[in-house]
Amino acid sequence: MILRGWFANDGGCRPKSIPFLGLRQARPTAGTRPAPKEVPCRRLLDLGLALATKPRILLADEPLAGLSVAERERVGNLIKQVSRDLPVLLVEHDIDRVFTLADHVTVMNEGKVLLDGDVEAARTSDRVQEIYIGSGTSAVAATAHRGQMSEETLCALDAVNVHYGKSHILHDVGFDIRKGEILALLGRNGAGKSTLLKAMIGIAPVSSGTITLGGQTISGLPPAAIAPAGVGYVPQGRGLFAGMTVRDNLELGRIRRRTGNGTHWSDEEILEYFPRLAERMDTEADRLSGGEQQMAAVARALSGDTRILLLDERFEGLAPAIVEQLFRTFDRLRDRLSIVIVDHNLDLALALSDRTVALERGRVFHEGPSRALAEDLELRRKVLWL
Repeated sequence: MILRGWFANDGGCRPKSIPFLGLRQARPTAGTRPAPKEVPCRRLLDLGLALATKPRILLADEPLAGLSVAERERVGNLIKQVSRDLPVLLVEHDIDRVFTLADHVTVMNEGKVLLDGDVEAARTSDRVQEIYIGSGTSAVAATAHRGQMSEETLCALDAVNVHYGKSHILHDVGFDIRKGEILALLGRNGAGKSTLLKAMIGIAPVSSGTITLGGQTISGLPPAAIAPAGVGYVPQGRGLFAGMTVRDNLELGRIRRRTGNGTHWSDEEILEYFPRLAERMDTEADRLSGGEQQMAAVARALSGDTRILLLDERFEGLAPAIVEQLFRTFDRLRDRLSIVIVDHNLDLALALSDRTVALERGRVFHEGPSRALAEDLELRRKVLWL
């Protein structure tokens, strides 16, 4: 489903709109390119580039996706400021933020208009709540079943360091992942979470330290050797092969990964966990909805023999009802493999996981049971600064 909100205004874009974005603060000098990890800075730059064309209407597609709570507040307020100079058409799944910002809301589901009206009409619609909102984060989180993991270590990181050129990204990172465990890897944008997942799959070379899987050292190996060892990786974004069907994407995920290192997945077993894909198997990946693309990306990672699954921002930019489906699926998967999940939806990540490792500036500064962070908001603010 897509939710669209727009802001009524008869004016055009004026040059004063651009300083609203704070781009002078986002980069130290003119011409500086923001680093790939600086998601908020990139988002501001995208908005600045769009406004620099002096448009008569601004089209904003998921501008809040992948941002922390504080960053969503900041970017949302900037969009509202921009709307004083020109109309804004917003596509966004952060429904609370949309209700705060929008003057008019159109809700779509499966290509059809579900509702077209003001914010209050959308807020009070039973159909919108049922299809879009789902049962609510707290209700979904309460269904998670922890405590299924064993005490046996599956994967261990010891004093791992990663550099991008001269930039030192990860500093002596160390923790372990147990069999049947879901581990949440949390921290602010730029803390090194995605880099750590890339190091585990071999995309980001480890400068020093070791990563072992099942007692075998995998750090220093190329991704083509690590994936067959039983590591499934789903990067941020969908990363599917456009123009190829879901069936073909799954088949590609099996290449050289039927090694016996982990759970063996057939199409029938995958579709048991992702039933929505059953009728989409012969559909081209770029024609799927956002939620279906996320499901297909995870399914492709599982299609080889897998014993640990690395998930980077799987709940990003999805309607709550789809998030609920994925949450329940990941919760069931813990019975068959271990999972490391990176996500900005703290309530769901903490409810789903057994333990949490928090990073700050590339260093581990907290490790402990997720339940404590889920139930103690003061501790959560102290640890995660949110």
